[in-house]
Amino acid sequence: MNHETPGDGDATGVAEAMKPPRRSSLPLRMAEVFFSPGKLFEGLREHPAWFGVLLVGGALTMAAMLLIPQELWVAAAREQLIRQGQEVPPGLAATAGIMRMAALVGGSLFWFVWAFLLAGIVTVVFAFVLGDQGRYVQYLSVVSHALLIGAVGGLLLVPLRVFQQDPSLNLSLGTFALFLQEGYALRVLKLLDLFGLWGYGVMAVGVTKVDPQRGLGSALFFFYSFALAFALLFGIFGG
Repeated sequence: MNHETPGDGDATGVAEAMKPPRRSSLPLRMAEVFFSPGKLFEGLREHPAWFGVLLVGGALTMAAMLLIPQELWVAAAREQLIRQGQEVPPGLAATAGIMRMAALVGGSLFWFVWAFLLAGIVTVVFAFVLGDQGRYVQYLSVVSHALLIGAVGGLLLVPLRVFQQDPSLNLSLGTFALFLQEGYALRVLKLLDLFGLWGYGVMAVGVTKVDPQRGLGSALFFFYSFALAFALLFGIFGG
């Protein structure tokens, strides 16, 4: 005999609706960051996670570097030396191999350092300056997942880099600036990587889920202003 009193079903439904969304598994989160970032970060708000996805992103970044043949790195280094008017040393191939391994190690370390640093910047801006209700680990979770977009993008570009014989090739706003041949403006646009900009947009979505009071417009403004400031600064040193 069912002894459920009137209203019990409604109360149960309300309680279920008020429960925070469950955090998805790592493979599902890796898909959600591309196709459903809002749902992803709603699940991560109460149960933030960062280590697994950051490790996967670092591994994908290393794989993208390892899949570039060493001969291509040597050819690129030789071309750069010639362009700068310098002599090509006889042991360039061996030197390029050492530099490649150093880049792999350094790139892997930088991947983690950049995630921690960027999460710290986001925490300072949104939690301390703007007063959002967010914690460092929540913003680290947002940043770690969003950075995966750039790691996957780098891996997808490997065939194009090999075909174009350019290991540093990327897809950026500069790719479409056909009216610019060289100079500071082109260097700035080349630093505005399309996968990176996509990742910053996803970070903005994540920030709005950490604190639902934060509007998407202001979050997007911060992240894209940050990307532009970064490009304007480091574009100075590319000449």
